[in-house]
Amino acid sequence: MVGDGHGDWYDRQGSLKAKTIRGELKMYAPSKRPEDDTVQSSADADSSKDQKKAPADTSAKATAGGANANGVDVDALLKQIDQFKARQQFDGAARSEPLTIAFDKFDDDEVGDNVIAAAQESAAGGQFYIFPSRDADIDRIKEAYGDVVVDNPNAETIYDVLQSIYESGYNAINIVVRKSRATEISKMAVEQNGKLYNYVMMNVIPVDERSIREQYISGDIFNIGDTVKSSDKVGKIIRRGANHLICLDEQQNVFRTWVNDTIQM
Repeated sequence: MVGDGHGDWYDRQGSLKAKTIRGELKMYAPSKRPEDDTVQSSADADSSKDQKKAPADTSAKATAGGANANGVDVDALLKQIDQFKARQQFDGAARSEPLTIAFDKFDDDEVGDNVIAAAQESAAGGQFYIFPSRDADIDRIKEAYGDVVVDNPNAETIYDVLQSIYESGYNAINIVVRKSRATEISKMAVEQNGKLYNYVMMNVIPVDERSIREQYISGDIFNIGDTVKSSDKVGKIIRRGANHLICLDEQQNVFRTWVNDTIQM
């Protein structure tokens, strides 16, 4: 089946076969509308809404109606063509503007902060969302990070998250996860691409679980000559201290910054 990005699923002939309702896939009966009252009322509501919004149309497209002499469902075919054109237009934008999400259990504040910082950097000032594990303290995470936290009881696995995002209209995504889970998450995400969802791009970004200080002491970050940012200052490191850096900006002004307050450029 092929999803239209809004919860409806069609077979290769363009016939509506199922609908996603509150995260669950409801199958349609072979010869009639779905028996499930919720699906029926939802479909009727969508149809009613479309009728209210749609302007009067007396074109051949509007008057074709139902199946033609050859038994082809013209309305379904036209709808599928429109969806395909819309998806093509979106695909071009999605390749350059993927949605960024942070997917983690957030059971360690320092690791969680590292994951969020990486998500912010990946989003490059744009929108990103946090999907915490369902067994995490979600209320506490909301207090810490605000409205970017998605509290969705149906988003229990990475499959659920990716399917929900795809059905919302996105088809390119950055997935920020802790390094120890990056390989597993990448394998799982790719495994169902083309089945539960159909992303044109999925990029898994691993985040080091060590603290910034641990990475600094090991010499993995903030070395002499590196360009860094601290608050509104940007410069190159000219000296490393025990827990601070001495830097020189473009105007040859010296400034000092704490390791934990510094971002590698």
